[in-house]
Amino acid sequence: MQQQFRPTIRLVRPARYSEAWFETVFQALDHLHDIASEGSLCSASPLTALEMVGWLEDIVYTAQETIDEIQAHRPQKVTGVERLQREREADHVTLKSR
Repeated sequence: MQQQFRPTIRLVRPARYSEAWFETVFQALDHLHDIASEGSLCSASPLTALEMVGWLEDIVYTAQETIDEIQAHRPQKVTGVERLQREREADHVTLKSR
């Protein structure tokens, strides 16, 4: 039996779009991906596969539009992986200076 995903923060209109908010969204989608990979969608949702695909396409479209808007105002693109690498490098430099 699949474990139900339970977000730990408010997803709709949060006070701030923090790293925790993005992590929760990512974890929810990753959990859905796991269920889809196992072929267990029918037991995990009352939606049909076609309805889920429609929702996911809308989400991807909206996410891409949001990325475009953010980049239009801030042209420097930083991926989550790049951000983590920068944080690790900063931590490494801090540890070396001690």
